[in-house]
Amino acid sequence: MKFLVDRMLGRLAKELRMLGYDTLYYRGENNYPLIKLAREQNRIILTRSGKLVPRKPEDRIIRVMEDKPDLQLKELVQKKVISLNEETPYSRCLLCNVPLDQISREEAEGNVPDFIFYQKKEFSRCPQCLRIYWQGSHLDHMQKKVEALSQ
Repeated sequence: MKFLVDRMLGRLAKELRMLGYDTLYYRGENNYPLIKLAREQNRIILTRSGKLVPRKPEDRIIRVMEDKPDLQLKELVQKKVISLNEETPYSRCLLCNVPLDQISREEAEGNVPDFIFYQKKEFSRCPQCLRIYWQGSHLDHMQKKVEALSQ
């Protein structure tokens, strides 16, 4: 499942990526390119706007009512838009939305803080922006959030 999130839902986009969902973040104000991109890439539009309505049968637009990202995720789970078991969590770059590549510890050495390098054994890298990821406290926070959503 692929999403296109409008400018009102930037934090939600990051959280969906953290859950493993292919999620583009559209920062523009004009809705025509947003709808065009969603059609071209077969994406579901997530928006807070009540003005954005489907114009063609293939347009899939979901209005998110909640203000806070945690509640927005919960809303998407309750509406059965997302499933917490459908995608591979922590598999996408939070900035670029590109799937991460596993890298060796040797490749991470010198590119992560020393204390992280000595504490962690597994690393991933975004092939686009080259940002390196490891299993840290942000993953623990997200796992707790996911557990709370599934209750």
